[in-house]
Amino acid sequence: MPEVSKRLNFTLGCSATSGFVDNFVYEVVNETFINYPEMRKRLLELNPSSFRQIVVTLLEVHGRGYWETLDENFEELQQLYQKVVDRIEGFVVD
Repeated sequence: MPEVSKRLNFTLGCSATSGFVDNFVYEVVNETFINYPEMRKRLLELNPSSFRQIVVTLLEVHGRGYWETLDENFEELQQLYQKVVDRIEGFVVD
């Protein structure tokens, strides 16, 4: 899983330097790792720190304007960020 977060971070770098990363790339990442409940649960349990990095990177990509997505996706990422931080810090999570 750390490899996924590294590759996503490299993709962000490509967006920043070249601007040639299509929007669908980030949509697929979001759909695969965030919106797919079984995958999200598995990654959150196996490596919450790496999963947090995926969430942070998607938030950054959106914030920089490299990824246009539905407001619901962005709001879900914001809520998920707090959930994963709570898990990492040892707070009870649903």
